[in-house]
Amino acid sequence: MNDKELIQLAANSTRKWRDMEIRLLEEAGCDDLSYRPTTGMASPGWVLGHQAAVFDFTLNVLIKQGSPKNEKLAKLYTPGTSGDWVGTSRDEIRDYYDSGERELLEWIETASEPELERVIEEGKAPSFFVGSTVRQVISSTFTHLDYHSGHLTAIRKDWETSQKAK
Repeated sequence: MNDKELIQLAANSTRKWRDMEIRLLEEAGCDDLSYRPTTGMASPGWVLGHQAAVFDFTLNVLIKQGSPKNEKLAKLYTPGTSGDWVGTSRDEIRDYYDSGERELLEWIETASEPELERVIEEGKAPSFFVGSTVRQVISSTFTHLDYHSGHLTAIRKDWETSQKAK
């Protein structure tokens, strides 16, 4: 198995977990993207928007060293914001996620070995990524997305507990 096949497997696994949690949230009756869990963690709308922004940031800022494709949404759902859903529709979030995922995977499919081994330099990205190869950045992307799918799980469980208390 080569790196590109492994990355595709990671993408498929990440997509499967995220989609499952979205479905389970809906089945639990949590269709309120602004719901804030009792723990104070971010709303499901923020988490979903943030996951989409992760793809945009990875490809367009870290890899291509440019600006986000959707600066408005990237800014609304960046780390350090309130964790509130700011009214972005489910469809817009889904389209942002889907296009970001597709564009990153298309880039990976055509990437050369030197492109995957390029090292992120200081001044070109947040310090966390400096010294990482593009390959490592891509790996971190799927880890980050999975971390936030875990947040969706926690939000769902908090929602279910809150509904039982009613």
